Amino acid sequence: MLIEKIYKEVYLKMKEDTQEDDFAMSDRLSALLETPVETLDKEKLEMLLCSATIVGQERGFVNGFRFCLRLLSEGIG
Repeated sequence: MLIEKIYKEVYLKMKEDTQEDDFAMSDRLSALLETPVETLDKEKLEMLLCSATIVGQERGFVNGFRFCLRLLSEGIG
């Protein structure tokens, strides 16, 4: 199936290249959890979740763009 081929030929190769970025994202998320979750009130917990979501959205956008570029280069080349 074409989607499996794309996954194997493009995404898996890209995943190895972006693993370092994933570790950096993990570090950013860990920094958000310096305060124990049990001590957070509702407002602070909401801000923590929003901040974590922003980090995830950013990483998803960057990875998606890289995937798109890799896919285009595979398709053209």
